[in-house]
Amino acid sequence: MAEAHIQIEVGKVKFTAEGSPEWVDKKYEEFLRHMTELQRLLPATSQEEPEDRKLVGDQSSVPLAIYLKQKNVGANQNNRFLAAAVWLKSKGQNTIKTTEVVKALAEAQQQRLGNPSDILNQNVKKGFCVRSGDGFYVTPEGEASLR
Repeated sequence: MAEAHIQIEVGKVKFTAEGSPEWVDKKYEEFLRHMTELQRLLPATSQEEPEDRKLVGDQSSVPLAIYLKQKNVGANQNNRFLAAAVWLKSKGQNTIKTTEVVKALAEAQQQRLGNPSDILNQNVKKGFCVRSGDGFYVTPEGEASLR
């Protein structure tokens, strides 16, 4: 039987599991459900973010793979693209390029997108993204669609 191993660190919160793939996946799901509570229990860091950088449910320290799972984007490429763009925005990028979304997904070892430019166009048509210069930004409606 194949063994699975996962190790994740988000700030001071650490998670490690090893065993059958089904068991590891179950424990990972439990970890994700309790992660917000765990982060609340930890003492705040001494460096506070400026008020204009604070996010509701701050996602800036969450790895992209976990963020995608939290947003329950599944196999939907439009949602995965949009969620990755919102995640990049939480990292401080206001104008995002399609190549940056593709790179972030690849670095997080996530499934690649079929046609990123077309996916951006679909999100623009829905009003979830707006082209700006040589990039784009995510609209509040786009962020709200992921909740």
